Amino acid sequence: MFTCLKRRAGGSTTEAGSSTANAGGSTLEAGVVVTKYGRSGVKIDPRGSSSLASEAALSASQEVAVAVVTGGGATASSLATIRRALEEIRERDPRTFSIVYSQYVSGSARARLDCFASGARMLAHTKGCVERGIATVMRQFDAGAASNSRIFTCPTCGMPGLSEEALHLHFPLYHETEMPHAHDCPICHKTAADFRAFAVHLHNEHGPVDEREPEFPVFAAFTWVVCRRPSDGKVLLCHEPAAIAGGKPNYWFPAGRVDGGETFVEAGERETLEEAGVHARIKGVLTIKLSDRLVPRVVLYAEPREDSASVPKSVPDFESCGACWIDVSELDNLTDADYRGRGTAELYRAVASGNMEPFPLGTLSFAALEDMVHRLTLTQEEDVQMEEWLAEIQRVWALLGKDYPADRLEML
Repeated sequence: MFTCLKRRAGGSTTEAGSSTANAGGSTLEAGVVVTKYGRSGVKIDPRGSSSLASEAALSASQEVAVAVVTGGGATASSLATIRRALEEIRERDPRTFSIVYSQYVSGSARARLDCFASGARMLAHTKGCVERGIATVMRQFDAGAASNSRIFTCPTCGMPGLSEEALHLHFPLYHETEMPHAHDCPICHKTAADFRAFAVHLHNEHGPVDEREPEFPVFAAFTWVVCRRPSDGKVLLCHEPAAIAGGKPNYWFPAGRVDGGETFVEAGERETLEEAGVHARIKGVLTIKLSDRLVPRVVLYAEPREDSASVPKSVPDFESCGACWIDVSELDNLTDADYRGRGTAELYRAVASGNMEPFPLGTLSFAALEDMVHRLTLTQEEDVQMEEWLAEIQRVWALLGKDYPADRLEML
């Protein structure tokens, strides 16, 4: 059952009751149900119609804000029905936020990408995820209505009535899964030529200050995390924002830049939570890479801290479009074009099969590496001494060579 959300005066939400997934919903073929919610957060009753066409009359009195597509089995016909429903919703109003809640889609690497391609903006793992998705969508309307500041329109979909904070929430929520377009900023009026991507500009220059990315360290270092769930052997994949993944929400590891003063392990656990929604514990080292520009990249092995409670992220935001636990056999249904970068599937398979065992973190050389990245990421620009950096990296690399085999240390 999904909780219906009803606004109090002032824009907050309360539980107004619950109903089964198809009560008040449009039942399609193969057991697929489409349930719709208006901007008030209350379910729209299709008045017994079994067709999506009834919406034309309903939208005149209450605009559809969210459409939840549920049900269907693990069959090609069920997936086809879900995709047709998504495409109809997108064609009728591209501003409707479409959520898919299907246990089959949740765990199918191929079906997830197919649903995104048909217009899904969110793929939910649980009923609780659906409710959080609906509540998040409603927050943008609350922020716009409660604001005394200027009101803006989304430059991509034309959603009107958004405050600065609401646009900051709306844009990644609705558009992280789409091929980005160049936009001038409606808030500060900078042109598209003034920044590398509107989504990044909006996130880091506008909206809540505490949600913006920290300033990048002068010394660059990156962490990648291969996270495996011991109870069933499934691996954790993230859907990267389309802007950085080839124009669609392709798969990648939880990964990212080491922030100033962090270690690789700290960054890996933070990124796994931010991008995948999973509290992970780093348990080993898989590979350590060093580019010719003195940029270290460490691939770490992790497991969820609470195996049974490790439901991955569903609601899109600036960090990712969601994440999923996937059986390694599911990777056979993907191609190289379905990943952000090459070698992703091979690494997951090697870890899952046991052919690539993680090496321990507790070596003196890895401690030296962690100390180095912690200190160098705190370096101020005016204090950069490339010769000193090179000497220290060479010293640490030599130490790593004593504790880790040569095939785990890569010079790029």
